[in-house]
Amino acid sequence: MIYSTEGRFLKQQTMKFYENCLDPSDFIRIHRSYIVRIDQIKQIEPYEKDSFIVKTLSGAKLSVSKAGYKKLKEVLNF
Repeated sequence: MIYSTEGRFLKQQTMKFYENCLDPSDFIRIHRSYIVRIDQIKQIEPYEKDSFIVKTLSGAKLSVSKAGYKKLKEVLNF
């Protein structure tokens, strides 16, 4: 599913397609199931041992993979 301010939409392409089409300065893939707009990230919290979740401004909680966490650290400079 694709969630936006206009509603929910069933995706018609693969995640890799969207990852390649979206501007990497605006969007980041944080998990094999999630691509998130960077300016919508409210906070990143530890979840379990060596895992994290992203909380968005809309209140969604998204799992972050190890590779996704590494990308977040690079993009957000922490």
